[in-house]
Amino acid sequence: MNTAIALLPLPYPEAIVAMGSAVLGFVAGALAPFAVLRGRAMFGDAMSHGTLPGVVLAFLVVGMKDQGMLLAGAALFAIAAAALMIGLERAGRTAPDAAIGVTLSATFALGIVLLTRVGHSGNPEQSGLDAYLFGQAAGMVARDVWIALLLGGFALLAVVVFFRLLRSATFDPQFSAVAGVPTWTIDAASTALLVIAVVLGVRTVGAILMVALLVAPCVAARALTKRLATLVPISGLIGAFSGGAGAVLAGRAELPTGPVVVLLVTGLATAALLFAPRRGVLSRAWRRRTARLSHAEAWHGN
Repeated sequence: MNTAIALLPLPYPEAIVAMGSAVLGFVAGALAPFAVLRGRAMFGDAMSHGTLPGVVLAFLVVGMKDQGMLLAGAALFAIAAAALMIGLERAGRTAPDAAIGVTLSATFALGIVLLTRVGHSGNPEQSGLDAYLFGQAAGMVARDVWIALLLGGFALLAVVVFFRLLRSATFDPQFSAVAGVPTWTIDAASTALLVIAVVLGVRTVGAILMVALLVAPCVAARALTKRLATLVPISGLIGAFSGGAGAVLAGRAELPTGPVVVLLVTGLATAALLFAPRRGVLSRAWRRRTARLSHAEAWHGN
């Protein structure tokens, strides 16, 4: 990793932030399609909001901003938010959107209450916890990048090993059930992947904006390809470019990294939807116009 950082034409602190943001963007972009294509994009949004109370409670337990412990707290509460949504949806016979809305608002409200309480505690270590609302990529160090590489690499390896199972669960869940794979195992696996994407990505863009890093790369990739095997890496590359380039632009313009990354990835998604060669809005409009002209010429020729 140090060699890769040395190759970047940036000062060391900026190179760390750019590489870390690119790694987080790639992991989130590559893992998100398995949630987005199953209609679970807002599921991830509720989980990202649920990380806030986990971060604050982890701080209260250890009494300092240890990034490993904060991420562990975020992961536990993201899992708890997912369990609450699934429980409301299945046991409580609640509509999915209602379960997501209840969980998102409740966990985020709890996070704000805890954050305010900690802010009034007088503990000087609490300074900066509110950065998890909009991301704190500028505070990355080499250890954070290594954590992202290890966790992200584990998740991506799981995707490669179980790709066929995840693909069938995404597009034909009934086939997975017929094949003898319990539905709950698929839900658990996809939720675990989403937890990793959310917990890592929230460091860059924050709890509020995390949904953009989950949805926008997948939207852009879907405009470029129909095959899941190519959509996943393309989505990851779009997320990586957005994270890395957004971090550099934010640093040079002295702007917050998270919002800049979100604006960049949203712009890329919009451009893909408009200008994609085969599935873009403009290319489809051009093909329809060409077809109408050809039909009119053929009709007049007859």
